[in-house]
Amino acid sequence: MPLDLSGLRDAFRGTIVTPFDPDYEGVRVVFNNRVRTRPSVICRCRDTEDVVTAVRFAREAGLPVSIRGGGHHACGYSLVDDGLVIDVRGLGRISFDPGAATVVAGAGCGWRDVDQVTYVGHGYAAPGGECPTVGNAGYSMGGGYGFLSRRYGLACDHILAAELVDADGRVLRVTEDEHPDLLWALRGAGGAGFGVVTRLKYRLDPVPRTIFGGAIAWPLDDAEAVFRAYRDMYVGREEDRLSLYLALMAEPYPHGQPVLMAYGMHVGPPDGADKQLAPLRAAAGEPVFDTFGLMSYYDLQQALGSEIMYGLQLKWRGGFFREGGFGDQAFASIVDAFRHVPSGYSMARFDLLGGGAIGAVAADATAFVHRSSMFNISIIAQWVRGNETEANLRWTEELMIALAPHLSGEVYQNYADEELEDWPSAYYGTNYARLQEVKRRYDPADFFHHPQSIRLPE
Repeated sequence: MPLDLSGLRDAFRGTIVTPFDPDYEGVRVVFNNRVRTRPSVICRCRDTEDVVTAVRFAREAGLPVSIRGGGHHACGYSLVDDGLVIDVRGLGRISFDPGAATVVAGAGCGWRDVDQVTYVGHGYAAPGGECPTVGNAGYSMGGGYGFLSRRYGLACDHILAAELVDADGRVLRVTEDEHPDLLWALRGAGGAGFGVVTRLKYRLDPVPRTIFGGAIAWPLDDAEAVFRAYRDMYVGREEDRLSLYLALMAEPYPHGQPVLMAYGMHVGPPDGADKQLAPLRAAAGEPVFDTFGLMSYYDLQQALGSEIMYGLQLKWRGGFFREGGFGDQAFASIVDAFRHVPSGYSMARFDLLGGGAIGAVAADATAFVHRSSMFNISIIAQWVRGNETEANLRWTEELMIALAPHLSGEVYQNYADEELEDWPSAYYGTNYARLQEVKRRYDPADFFHHPQSIRLPE
């Protein structure tokens, strides 16, 4: 029997999309286009009241639900087969208080939207990510690290308050004084099944108008030397101003050859930043390009993210390196893999976390537990056609097998991996039992459920 949407249509003020609508396929597409999930109805919410309406309708109709922001969930859990998708991309309001150095951002905002208001006009920012299509809410509630994080902390550490619609359709104000246990959970596990967050309040940090930032790239033959120099810049040191990530890319346009790129910024006055970068520049021969120089933080963010292409088919795996694991054997395995990578769209990203302000927060102070892990790798196989799938999946799995002895078993929850057997431990470690208690209190019927949402305690 067709789903009766008449009551929903009467109360819902946003847009309702079903498989019978001509724009359904375009609306259904998420970042990972290998996801073929087909919801029965997509509710494109305009405001919090629309979220309430969608939650209550789904409960009454007995429909499973999912929550979609930027649609970047690596496993595609922002969609649900034969269910109802609560799409919050339309919640884009931003309210900035320069006197208090805080901002309230709707769940549909991207970090460039926020930075345009807070940084361009006033010189404040929170530790946002580089990808322009990632929503601030999902990013922050899973941890959220960017170039500002080692200096100022994770995005989840900057969350002061949230507005959340619970499984009964109630709108909760979540703060340190109201529902503090839920706020604790949202700071690191917010996408794991507690409710629909419609807006977040962040504290902000002062960021200089002029920073030293950019990118340098070297040919694949120089990659191992660059890896070693990068590791030596951070291991055993409390450097929290020069924040650099690495990306090994198969065939980045317009160079047409595999390159290892270091990119990031010096957080603070640019004096002396060039000197801090010198060991990395001296590690190898002539770079393919070097764009480091004086710029604004906003311009740096604007220049990045084009390599993260929306709508390709992909397989995303990875994890944190164990102590001492980010070393020569791992470097050799990674470089060898990219000598025969089957797709020119594929990449490996190396992100810098532990230490500085990230490590200064206790592992149980928020739901985000990965406070001491320094280097994270994301193996991102990306391809276009279905007949390329088998080769790319095999390449990803072979590289993961080669790296397994060097990884700790911890996995960043924003880079979800459906192949993890013990994902509660990998994502949340010793914080998982407390998350189960929060789940029992706020969603005892497990209404907000997906394959890796927090399980109710037995």
